[in-house]
Amino acid sequence: MEKVLKFYSSGKLLISGEYAVLDGAQALALPTQLGQWLEVSASANPGVEWTAIDVGGNPWFSDVFSIKNFTPTKPEHPVSQRLSQLLRESRVQQPKFLLDSKGVKVQTRLEFHTDWGLGSSSTLVNNVAQWAQANAYVLQEKVFGGSGYDIGCAQSKSPIIFQRTSSQPLVKAVDFWPDFHQHLFFVYLNQKQDSRLAIDQHFRGATAAQIASINKCTETLLHAHHLADFQQAMRDHEAIIGHLIGQTPVQHSRFSDYDGAIKSLGAWGGDFVLACGPTKSTDYFSKKGYTTILPFEKIISRGS
Repeated sequence: MEKVLKFYSSGKLLISGEYAVLDGAQALALPTQLGQWLEVSASANPGVEWTAIDVGGNPWFSDVFSIKNFTPTKPEHPVSQRLSQLLRESRVQQPKFLLDSKGVKVQTRLEFHTDWGLGSSSTLVNNVAQWAQANAYVLQEKVFGGSGYDIGCAQSKSPIIFQRTSSQPLVKAVDFWPDFHQHLFFVYLNQKQDSRLAIDQHFRGATAAQIASINKCTETLLHAHHLADFQQAMRDHEAIIGHLIGQTPVQHSRFSDYDGAIKSLGAWGGDFVLACGPTKSTDYFSKKGYTTILPFEKIISRGS
Protein backbone atom coordinates (compact mmCIF):
# COMPACT_ATOMS: atom_id res chain seq x y z
CA MET A 1 0.00 0.00 0.00
CA GLU A 2 1.76 3.14 -1.21
CA LYS A 3 -0.85 5.84 -0.77
CA VAL A 4 -3.02 6.92 2.12
CA LEU A 5 -6.63 5.81 1.86
CA LYS A 6 -9.13 8.28 3.28
CA PHE A 7 -12.77 7.65 4.18
CA TYR A 8 -15.36 9.98 5.67
CA SER A 9 -18.83 9.57 7.19
CA SER A 10 -21.36 12.13 8.42
CA GLY A 11 -22.70 12.33 11.94
CA LYS A 12 -26.44 12.15 12.65
CA LEU A 13 -29.40 13.62 14.49
CA LEU A 14 -32.72 11.75 14.63
CA ILE A 15 -35.56 14.26 14.42
CA SER A 16 -38.54 11.88 14.48
CA GLY A 17 -39.33 8.21 14.92
CA GLU A 18 -37.11 7.46 17.90
CA TYR A 19 -37.71 3.99 19.37
CA ALA A 20 -40.52 3.27 16.87
CA VAL A 21 -38.09 3.31 13.94
CA LEU A 22 -37.13 -0.17 15.15
CA ASP A 23 -40.66 -1.33 14.31
CA GLY A 24 -40.80 0.27 10.87
CA ALA A 25 -41.87 3.86 11.58
CA GLN A 26 -40.69 6.48 9.11
CA ALA A 27 -37.94 8.56 10.64
CA LEU A 28 -36.68 11.99 9.65
CA ALA A 29 -32.90 11.93 10.15
CA LEU A 30 -30.35 14.63 9.46
CA PRO A 31 -26.66 14.19 8.59
CA THR A 32 -24.50 16.72 10.39
CA GLN A 33 -21.72 18.90 9.08
CA LEU A 34 -19.46 17.14 11.57
CA GLY A 35 -18.39 13.54 11.10
CA GLN A 36 -15.41 11.20 11.35
CA TRP A 37 -12.39 10.46 9.17
CA LEU A 38 -10.53 7.19 8.78
CA GLU A 39 -7.08 7.09 7.16
CA VAL A 40 -5.15 3.95 6.27
CA SER A 41 -1.49 3.78 5.27
CA ALA A 42 1.20 1.11 4.95
CA SER A 43 3.35 0.22 7.95
CA ALA A 44 6.69 -1.53 8.25
CA ASN A 45 5.42 -3.14 11.44
CA PRO A 46 3.19 -6.23 11.38
CA GLY A 47 -0.47 -5.95 12.30
CA VAL A 48 -3.09 -3.19 12.31
CA GLU A 49 -1.79 -0.23 14.32
CA TRP A 50 -4.89 1.69 15.39
CA THR A 51 -4.94 5.23 16.81
CA ALA A 52 -8.08 7.23 17.55
CA ILE A 53 -7.88 11.05 17.68
CA ASP A 54 -10.51 13.18 19.43
CA VAL A 55 -11.94 16.52 18.32
CA GLY A 56 -9.14 18.34 20.13
CA GLY A 57 -6.46 16.48 18.20
CA ASN A 58 -5.48 14.27 21.12
CA PRO A 59 -5.04 10.47 20.92
CA TRP A 60 -7.59 8.82 23.20
CA PHE A 61 -7.17 5.17 22.18
CA SER A 62 -4.54 2.96 20.58
CA ASP A 63 -4.01 -0.76 20.07
CA VAL A 64 -2.48 -3.23 17.63
CA PHE A 65 -4.47 -6.06 16.04
CA SER A 66 -3.06 -9.12 14.31
CA ILE A 67 -3.68 -9.38 10.58
CA LYS A 68 -4.48 -13.08 10.86
CA ASN A 69 -7.53 -12.91 13.12
CA PHE A 70 -7.61 -9.30 14.40
CA THR A 71 -6.72 -10.29 17.96
CA PRO A 72 -5.95 -7.11 19.95
CA THR A 73 -2.99 -6.63 22.26
CA LYS A 74 -5.41 -5.10 24.80
CA PRO A 75 -8.18 -7.72 24.82
CA GLU A 76 -9.61 -6.38 28.07
CA HIS A 77 -10.28 -2.92 26.62
CA PRO A 78 -13.94 -2.49 25.50
CA VAL A 79 -12.95 -0.40 22.47
CA SER A 80 -10.45 -3.06 21.42
CA GLN A 81 -13.15 -5.69 21.75
CA ARG A 82 -15.54 -3.73 19.51
CA LEU A 83 -12.89 -2.98 16.91
CA SER A 84 -11.79 -6.60 16.83
CA GLN A 85 -15.38 -7.68 16.26
CA LEU A 86 -15.87 -5.02 13.58
CA LEU A 87 -12.75 -6.09 11.67
CA ARG A 88 -13.65 -9.76 11.94
CA GLU A 89 -17.17 -9.16 10.67
CA SER A 90 -15.70 -7.20 7.77
CA ARG A 91 -13.63 -10.23 6.84
CA VAL A 92 -16.71 -12.46 7.06
CA GLN A 93 -18.18 -10.33 4.28
CA GLN A 94 -14.92 -9.88 2.43
CA PRO A 95 -12.68 -12.93 3.14
CA LYS A 96 -9.62 -11.34 1.48
CA PHE A 97 -9.82 -8.15 3.57
CA LEU A 98 -6.22 -7.23 4.57
CA LEU A 99 -4.89 -10.75 4.01
CA ASP A 100 -2.36 -9.46 1.49
CA SER A 101 -1.07 -6.80 3.92
CA LYS A 102 1.82 -7.22 6.32
CA GLY A 103 1.01 -4.15 8.33
CA VAL A 104 -1.12 -1.01 8.19
CA LYS A 105 -1.55 2.14 10.24
CA VAL A 106 -5.12 3.29 10.86
CA GLN A 107 -6.01 6.67 12.28
CA THR A 108 -9.54 7.82 13.04
CA ARG A 109 -10.33 11.49 13.68
CA LEU A 110 -13.57 12.78 15.15
CA GLU A 111 -14.93 16.23 14.33
CA PHE A 112 -17.30 16.28 17.33
CA HIS A 113 -17.11 15.46 21.03
CA THR A 114 -17.63 11.76 21.74
CA ASP A 115 -20.25 12.47 24.42
CA TRP A 116 -22.49 14.43 22.02
CA GLY A 117 -24.09 11.29 20.60
CA LEU A 118 -23.65 12.37 16.98
CA GLY A 119 -22.54 8.92 15.85
CA SER A 120 -18.98 8.06 16.84
CA SER A 121 -19.88 4.37 16.40
CA SER A 122 -21.94 4.61 13.20
CA THR A 123 -19.39 6.82 11.44
CA LEU A 124 -16.69 4.34 12.42
CA VAL A 125 -18.71 1.40 11.10
CA ASN A 126 -19.43 3.13 7.81
CA ASN A 127 -15.79 4.13 7.34
CA VAL A 128 -14.59 0.59 7.98
CA ALA A 129 -17.28 -0.71 5.61
CA GLN A 130 -15.99 1.62 2.87
CA TRP A 131 -12.43 0.46 3.51
CA ALA A 132 -13.33 -3.24 3.49
CA GLN A 133 -15.98 -2.85 0.76
CA ALA A 134 -18.50 -4.40 3.11
CA ASN A 135 -22.20 -3.74 3.78
CA ALA A 136 -22.32 -1.12 6.55
CA TYR A 137 -25.88 -2.01 7.57
CA VAL A 138 -24.88 -5.63 8.15
CA LEU A 139 -21.78 -4.59 10.11
CA GLN A 140 -23.84 -2.25 12.26
CA GLU A 141 -26.40 -4.95 13.00
CA LYS A 142 -23.74 -7.52 13.88
CA VAL A 143 -21.59 -5.28 16.08
CA PHE A 144 -23.84 -2.60 17.59
CA GLY A 145 -27.44 -3.34 16.63
CA GLY A 146 -30.03 -0.61 16.18
CA SER A 147 -32.31 0.46 13.36
CA GLY A 148 -29.59 1.54 10.92
CA TYR A 149 -30.83 5.11 10.44
CA ASP A 150 -27.43 6.37 11.60
CA ILE A 151 -25.75 4.44 8.78
CA GLY A 152 -28.20 6.09 6.39
CA CYS A 153 -27.00 9.46 7.67
CA ALA A 154 -23.35 8.42 7.57
CA GLN A 155 -23.72 7.72 3.86
CA SER A 156 -25.69 10.87 3.05
CA LYS A 157 -25.00 14.58 2.66
CA SER A 158 -28.66 15.60 2.78
CA PRO A 159 -31.60 14.90 5.12
CA ILE A 160 -33.26 11.52 4.74
CA ILE A 161 -36.44 9.65 5.49
CA PHE A 162 -35.40 6.27 6.83
CA GLN A 163 -37.60 3.20 7.19
CA ARG A 164 -36.54 -0.20 8.39
CA THR A 165 -37.92 -3.17 6.45
CA SER A 166 -37.54 -6.94 6.60
CA SER A 167 -34.98 -6.74 3.79
CA GLN A 168 -32.99 -3.65 2.83
CA PRO A 169 -33.78 -0.36 4.63
CA LEU A 170 -35.56 2.33 2.64
CA VAL A 171 -33.55 5.56 2.50
CA LYS A 172 -34.96 8.56 0.68
CA ALA A 173 -33.12 11.86 0.33
CA VAL A 174 -35.41 14.80 1.12
CA ASP A 175 -35.27 18.58 1.13
CA PHE A 176 -35.49 19.75 4.72
CA TRP A 177 -34.46 23.35 5.27
CA PRO A 178 -37.45 25.08 6.90
CA ASP A 179 -38.10 28.75 6.16
CA PHE A 180 -38.07 29.21 9.94
CA HIS A 181 -34.80 27.33 10.52
CA GLN A 182 -33.41 30.33 12.41
CA HIS A 183 -35.86 29.34 15.16
CA LEU A 184 -34.39 25.82 15.46
CA PHE A 185 -31.63 24.98 17.95
CA PHE A 186 -29.97 21.77 19.10
CA VAL A 187 -29.26 21.87 22.82
CA TYR A 188 -26.93 19.41 24.54
CA LEU A 189 -28.32 18.18 27.88
CA ASN A 190 -24.85 17.83 29.43
CA GLN A 191 -25.06 14.05 29.65
CA LYS A 192 -24.45 11.13 27.29
CA GLN A 193 -27.26 8.65 26.73
CA ASP A 194 -26.77 4.97 25.93
CA SER A 195 -29.33 4.27 23.20
CA ARG A 196 -29.17 0.49 23.53
CA LEU A 197 -29.69 0.66 27.30
CA ALA A 198 -32.59 3.11 26.90
CA ILE A 199 -34.29 0.85 24.37
CA ASP A 200 -33.84 -2.22 26.57
CA GLN A 201 -35.22 -0.44 29.61
CA HIS A 202 -38.17 1.45 28.14
CA PHE A 203 -39.24 0.22 24.71
CA ARG A 204 -41.61 -2.71 24.36
CA GLY A 205 -42.75 -2.18 20.78
CA ALA A 206 -45.10 0.14 18.91
CA THR A 207 -48.57 -0.67 17.65
CA ALA A 208 -49.67 -0.09 14.06
CA ALA A 209 -51.77 2.87 15.23
CA GLN A 210 -48.83 4.44 17.04
CA ILE A 211 -46.60 3.98 14.01
CA ALA A 212 -49.24 5.62 11.80
CA SER A 213 -49.43 8.58 14.19
CA ILE A 214 -45.66 8.94 14.27
CA ASN A 215 -45.51 8.79 10.47
CA LYS A 216 -48.06 11.60 10.34
CA CYS A 217 -45.90 13.70 12.65
CA THR A 218 -42.85 12.98 10.49
CA GLU A 219 -44.75 14.11 7.41
CA THR A 220 -45.80 17.34 9.11
CA LEU A 221 -42.29 18.07 10.39
CA LEU A 222 -40.87 17.52 6.92
CA HIS A 223 -43.35 19.70 5.04
CA ALA A 224 -44.47 22.33 7.58
CA HIS A 225 -44.38 25.88 6.23
CA HIS A 226 -45.43 27.54 9.46
CA LEU A 227 -43.64 27.60 12.79
CA ALA A 228 -46.82 26.84 14.75
CA ASP A 229 -47.53 23.70 12.70
CA PHE A 230 -43.98 22.45 13.23
CA GLN A 231 -44.18 23.08 16.97
CA GLN A 232 -47.50 21.25 17.25
CA ALA A 233 -46.08 18.23 15.42
CA MET A 234 -43.17 18.23 17.89
CA ARG A 235 -45.59 18.22 20.84
CA ASP A 236 -47.76 15.53 19.28
CA HIS A 237 -44.72 13.34 18.65
CA GLU A 238 -43.48 13.80 22.22
CA ALA A 239 -46.87 12.78 23.59
CA ILE A 240 -46.93 9.60 21.50
CA ILE A 241 -43.40 8.51 22.43
CA GLY A 242 -43.91 9.51 26.06
CA HIS A 243 -46.91 7.20 26.25
CA LEU A 244 -45.04 4.49 24.33
CA ILE A 245 -42.08 4.33 26.73
CA GLY A 246 -43.76 5.58 29.92
CA GLN A 247 -41.59 8.69 30.23
CA THR A 248 -42.34 12.37 30.78
CA PRO A 249 -41.48 14.61 27.79
CA VAL A 250 -38.37 16.69 28.45
CA GLN A 251 -40.18 20.01 28.09
CA HIS A 252 -42.47 19.12 30.98
CA SER A 253 -39.64 17.86 33.19
CA ARG A 254 -36.97 20.50 32.50
CA PHE A 255 -38.18 23.40 30.38
CA SER A 256 -41.82 24.05 31.25
CA ASP A 257 -41.33 27.83 31.02
CA TYR A 258 -39.82 27.78 27.53
CA ASP A 259 -41.69 29.90 24.99
CA GLY A 260 -41.80 27.32 22.23
CA ALA A 261 -41.58 23.55 21.74
CA ILE A 262 -38.84 21.12 22.75
CA LYS A 263 -38.41 17.58 21.50
CA SER A 264 -36.07 14.76 22.54
CA LEU A 265 -33.87 13.32 19.81
CA GLY A 266 -32.98 9.65 19.83
CA ALA A 267 -32.97 7.93 23.22
CA TRP A 268 -34.72 10.08 25.80
CA GLY A 269 -32.78 11.49 28.74
CA GLY A 270 -29.53 12.68 27.20
CA ASP A 271 -27.60 13.92 24.20
CA PHE A 272 -29.37 16.67 22.22
CA VAL A 273 -32.90 18.03 22.17
CA LEU A 274 -34.46 20.13 19.43
CA ALA A 275 -35.76 23.52 20.55
CA CYS A 276 -38.11 25.49 18.32
CA GLY A 277 -38.82 28.98 19.58
CA PRO A 278 -37.51 32.56 19.81
CA THR A 279 -34.35 33.46 17.94
CA LYS A 280 -32.88 34.46 21.32
CA SER A 281 -33.37 30.94 22.72
CA THR A 282 -29.62 30.73 23.37
CA ASP A 283 -30.03 33.14 26.28
CA TYR A 284 -32.76 31.00 27.85
CA PHE A 285 -30.78 27.76 27.76
CA SER A 286 -27.48 29.37 28.79
CA LYS A 287 -29.08 30.76 31.95
CA LYS A 288 -30.18 27.23 32.82
CA GLY A 289 -26.64 25.90 32.45
CA TYR A 290 -26.91 24.41 28.96
CA THR A 291 -24.09 26.06 27.07
CA THR A 292 -23.72 23.80 24.02
CA ILE A 293 -26.39 25.25 21.75
CA LEU A 294 -26.03 24.66 18.03
CA PRO A 295 -28.17 26.69 15.59
CA PHE A 296 -29.73 24.54 12.86
CA GLU A 297 -27.75 26.05 10.00
CA LYS A 298 -24.44 25.61 11.86
CA ILE A 299 -24.70 21.85 12.34
CA ILE A 300 -27.04 20.35 9.73
CA SER A 301 -25.76 19.33 6.31
CA ARG A 302 -28.10 20.63 3.61
CA GLY A 303 -26.63 18.65 0.76
CA SER A 304 -26.51 19.66 -2.88
